[in-house]
Amino acid sequence: MNYNTTNKIKKPYKHLNKEDRIKIEILYSQNKSCTYIANFIGFHKSTISRELRNRIKSKINIRSGIIQNLPYSAQSAHNDYLYKRSFSKCSYIVERFPILKKYIEDKILIDKWMPDTISNYINKHELYLLDGMTSISTPSIYLAIRNNVLDVQLKDMRRMKLNKEKRLSYKHLVPISKKDYSIELRPDFINSRQEYGHFEIDTVISKRKGKHACLLTLTERKTRYEIIRKLNTKSKEEVTNTLIDIINQYPHIKSLTTDNGSEFSGFKDVISKTKVKFYFCHPYASCEKGTNEKHNSLIRYFIKKGTSIDNYTQEDINKISIWMNNYPRKILKWNTPSEMFHQELLLI
Repeated sequence: MNYNTTNKIKKPYKHLNKEDRIKIEILYSQNKSCTYIANFIGFHKSTISRELRNRIKSKINIRSGIIQNLPYSAQSAHNDYLYKRSFSKCSYIVERFPILKKYIEDKILIDKWMPDTISNYINKHELYLLDGMTSISTPSIYLAIRNNVLDVQLKDMRRMKLNKEKRLSYKHLVPISKKDYSIELRPDFINSRQEYGHFEIDTVISKRKGKHACLLTLTERKTRYEIIRKLNTKSKEEVTNTLIDIINQYPHIKSLTTDNGSEFSGFKDVISKTKVKFYFCHPYASCEKGTNEKHNSLIRYFIKKGTSIDNYTQEDINKISIWMNNYPRKILKWNTPSEMFHQELLLI
């Protein structure tokens, strides 16, 4: 940022802590001056002067009526500091707006929304104009959660670990049998998400060992619209037949981008029966279909790893896809994938 005019230099001001007050107590008992004490502990002399003036307690001699100053006590001074400091903090905005507080709690606990989505949804739909509501920033919601002002815990929210960016290694080339369908041949208008109808697909499994039910997920690159189907097994035949059924149901699907899993080895049958184009990512390069991978992580919020998908019906899976398609997205300017999906259908 060569042209940044923001002053990022932090002011060197800081409050006295308990260790500083202990040093003041020792030096003041030795009759050292405020200037000497200030230079010794690294504060301005006026800070030391105010500290001694405001924290030293006095007592009155009943017989003589003379006011005498008590010795400076670091512990007493620090307790007084903490007591007065507790009154300097303003109240949280959600404490002043109980309706807003209840709204945020319901959105996080019931609708599984994140603070960023809640804040921008309130602004986008002007909910702050309603009685008992006001605008609130994302950091304010997080701060209220961390300080237990909201009846929400951090474990109730999706928290993803930031992994280091993996660089694509072209040593792993697309297999020869799929060379004519390599992602390197995918047109730029698909790469730039300019056209609707291009999906990324993958499977979500429950357990690695044995035959178990799994999920076939399709994510539209432009609108982020999600389609999920439950499969009894992760076999080539079932994946192929399910893909053909989905494409017949959604005739606007133009291309599919996937990995090199064996379950997609029947892609030529899909192409011959639906005329849909296929593109295969490089091996060990799941980032090339990152939109679908991100959506699969949202599914894991409802179906944890190791949990058997056999315990879920297609109706249960549909509820997850409905939630995903009605979740406002920042990349869609806080519109939902469902809204963007229906807008694209009107243009077809």
